[in-house]
Amino acid sequence: MKLETLARYPFLPESSAYLKQQGITLESLVSSAVYEPARHAGRRRVLEALAEGVIHERAVTGDVDCLVELLSYAVARIIVSCNADEHLIQRYALAEAVATENRLNGENLDFIIEMALFMGMDVRPDDGKASVHFADYLRHSSQMRANEWKLVNKDLDRGRVSVSGKDLARLLRHAVDDRIASELPLPVNDAIIESFRNSIDLVREEVERRKAKFEKETYGKVSFLRLPPCMKRLMGMMKKGENVPHVGRFALTSFLHTIGMSNDEIVAVFSSSPDFKEQLARYQIDHITGKSSGVEYLPPECATMKTQGICFDPDSLCRKKWLHHPLNYYRVKGKKREKPAGKKVVTSSDGQ
Repeated sequence: MKLETLARYPFLPESSAYLKQQGITLESLVSSAVYEPARHAGRRRVLEALAEGVIHERAVTGDVDCLVELLSYAVARIIVSCNADEHLIQRYALAEAVATENRLNGENLDFIIEMALFMGMDVRPDDGKASVHFADYLRHSSQMRANEWKLVNKDLDRGRVSVSGKDLARLLRHAVDDRIASELPLPVNDAIIESFRNSIDLVREEVERRKAKFEKETYGKVSFLRLPPCMKRLMGMMKKGENVPHVGRFALTSFLHTIGMSNDEIVAVFSSSPDFKEQLARYQIDHITGKSSGVEYLPPECATMKTQGICFDPDSLCRKKWLHHPLNYYRVKGKKREKPAGKKVVTSSDGQ
């Protein structure tokens, strides 16, 4: 495979094989002055991922430029691993995946199919399009929001889904995202951390700045102790920087709005998501809460949550036959915590 191709798709197995063949070691990459441009490019790669959610492709004019770009991927993974922040890992992996999709959209179908095969997908040419095994299709389209991605709206023939080159590139975006995120953080020792100290600190400051931008100390009258397990899990996923499916985001947004959280406070909850874009998040939240659409959506009931796979860790209250909605859970929990007006609450410590 050409060096230029490896520079554009550095996550391929051939990339590490090429670097070994060239005799480039981790020690030299970390400390040699020869690779200072690669270290600088690696830091730029991570900061772009944080700030913009995508890594821009640089124009290359020869093998030296290609090698710098290839090595910058290795450096970026080291810097991300040294910080070992879950939000950073998820956002970086997504940025690399988005960049891959953008590049694949400029390739011919045969190349995209070859890339899918590299990523372990069961894919083959199919009369000017590509066919993907339905299991791979479902695995990599599970977070797609539009109805067009639902399996019932696709051509399915003997267990295979027909897709265009553009659709296959989108599926590959999710495959690359999953692979990169699963490989991080890499094991790093103290010597590596010290060598990248300046870059690590710079990236850490940016991560904290992003978190602090939306972080608030209180959320008005909303009580997090009363949240049902499903909403606690969805909020926890957001806090850890994990990708939450569209149905989960809708459920969480409508629920938090209904119990009294402001749109700004909901934006703060979503800000930890690796694909967070404030303008887009506000647009979606304003639509769901009725601020822009004029229609306030209620959160789905428990049966729908189960069907959509976002009913998590049900407790004893969830299992009550009469409890059919997350809002009922929140209200019941509130009543249990209320003290009767004008009466003393007797406990065992009162000597009774």
